[in-house]
Amino acid sequence: MPRILTLEKIPRKKGWFTLILDNAYSFVVNDELIIKHALRPERVLTKPEIEQIKSEGEYLFLRAKAFDILSRRRVSEKELERKLKFTKIYGKHFPRVIANLKDLGLIDDSGYATSFIHTALMGGPKSKALIRRKLLQKGISEEIAQKAIEQELGDYDEKEAALSIAKKKYKSVKQLPTLKAKQRVADFLRSRGFSWSNINYCLAKLFKADED
Repeated sequence: MPRILTLEKIPRKKGWFTLILDNAYSFVVNDELIIKHALRPERVLTKPEIEQIKSEGEYLFLRAKAFDILSRRRVSEKELERKLKFTKIYGKHFPRVIANLKDLGLIDDSGYATSFIHTALMGGPKSKALIRRKLLQKGISEEIAQKAIEQELGDYDEKEAALSIAKKKYKSVKQLPTLKAKQRVADFLRSRGFSWSNINYCLAKLFKADED
């Protein structure tokens, strides 16, 4: 049966080691597993023990990567999957990792969608269509995205929201020829996702005096 040759520290991964067996087989473990399974050089491991410890190590390693990502910023379940997908072990252990993170309240797509909407609007008004599209790009499901938009933006008047930022843009372009000024305002509103009907409404309001 294989015996442990050494436990090598993994650089920049505190508490993580590569367990190397005398048959050249190796896998990752952390200090928790080392204590739990009394792992030390010269210890002989059976095949079932190796498979169990290897599986536990892979799961804990993937979960640690997920914790590291979530410590930097909140992400959706799909975003987290994309970030972890590069590792070979993600497919085997990802469902278990996600289940654990949901139990801990660290993955919550409904809460993420609500937070995303509030953050998006802090940078100024945007259309519901643009917010919905960005939520879908973040991996939020159609159902969750729509529900969040209905709850958070139920009384959101897009036409007046568009006009409020169009007025600010107008101040910076009103000295330009009318056609060019209109184009600048229209492009600005379009970048915020507003429909052409709302853009035309804003242009009519802002440039009415110029055309009279």
